[in-house]
Amino acid sequence: MSEKSLGKLTTNANQIKELVLQILPKYSIENYSESNIDQAKKDKALLNNSAKLLNSKRIELEKEFLKPFDEFKDVISETVKLIGEATAKIDSVVKGSENKAKEEKHAEIEAYWKDTEFTLIPLSKIWDDKWLNKSTSMKSVKADISSSILRIQEDLKTIELINEDVELLKSLYLDTLNLNSTIEYSNKLKENRKKLEEVKQPEPVRFTQPDTITEDALWDDAEHFEVPQKETEKVAQKTESIDQEKLERVMRVVGTKEQLIALGDWMYDNGIHFEKLENVTA
Repeated sequence: MSEKSLGKLTTNANQIKELVLQILPKYSIENYSESNIDQAKKDKALLNNSAKLLNSKRIELEKEFLKPFDEFKDVISETVKLIGEATAKIDSVVKGSENKAKEEKHAEIEAYWKDTEFTLIPLSKIWDDKWLNKSTSMKSVKADISSSILRIQEDLKTIELINEDVELLKSLYLDTLNLNSTIEYSNKLKENRKKLEEVKQPEPVRFTQPDTITEDALWDDAEHFEVPQKETEKVAQKTESIDQEKLERVMRVVGTKEQLIALGDWMYDNGIHFEKLENVTA
C-alpha cells in the first residue's frame, strides 16, 4: 500500500431524518378510517415513494464511494487465485509422496498380518485407518494387531464354556467380533429351546376293536368323547342291518385330523353309528 486516504462524505442525511421525524405524526394510523380511505391510499403511496427515492440515492453514492476499494478487491482476489493454483500443483506432489508412503506402510502391515498366521478373520475386520498415519509407528500397529488377536482368542475360549451351539456362536462372533451380542444370542437360543420343551404335545390316540362287546369293554359313561360328523343317515341304515345287541357309549376322541378321519372311516365301514354332539362339556 503506497497511499491510503479515508474518504469523506458530507450529506444532509441527518437533516432529512429530523424532517421525517417531524412529519411522520401527521401519518399516524389514528388519522385514518373508512371515511378517508382515498386519502390513506395517497399518503401510503407518498411515503413508499419517498423511502424508495432515499434508498436509491444511498445505493448510488455507495457504489461511487466504494469504487476504488472494489477495484483493489478484484485485483487482490485474482492474485490470491493465482497463488492457489500454484499451491494446488505443489500439493499434488506432496499428496503423491504421502500416498506412496501409505501404500508402502499398508503393504508392511499386510506382511506382518500374514506372518501372524491368524486366519480366522481377514485383516479388514480389525483394520484401523489411523495405522497409515505418519504419526503412528509400526511398533504401535503391531501391538494393536497382537492385542486384537489375543482378544479374539480369549473370546472364543469364553464361547466354548457355553457348551451349547458352540460352532454356531463362534461363527456369529467371528462375523461381528462382539462377544456381548454373541452371548445375548446364546441366551435367546436357550430361552427359545426351553419354550419349545415346555410345549405339551398331545399323545397320539390308539384305537383297538374288541372281538366281542362286553360290559367290561364299555368306557365310563361319565367321560364324553367327540368324533367327526359323517353321513349319519347311511350309517344308521347300515347299522340296522347288523343283527346283534346294540350298545351305546359317548366318547371324546383327541387326535390329529388324519387320525380322526381314519377313525370315522373305520367306524363307518364297520357299521357303527356315530354322530357329532353339540355343546358337550368334559
